[in-house]
Amino acid sequence: MTKQQHRWNLRLKSSNMFLGTVYLADPLPEVEDIIMIGDKKYTILELESNRDASDVFVEEVKKEKK
Repeated sequence: MTKQQHRWNLRLKSSNMFLGTVYLADPLPEVEDIIMIGDKKYTILELESNRDASDVFVEEVKKEKK
């Protein structure tokens, strides 16, 4: 039996720029979780879902100065 996958279309919240599509299985990340896309970290800000896919709005995590 195969696991159900969810399609997420990732977009930057500030500019609505499309970052890419990812396919995820359960358990899904939630709002305020941090995900990696390439070598950058993004915080999930907003999840919008419809029948086929979800638009997920993110913002880049700022690096802390030491």
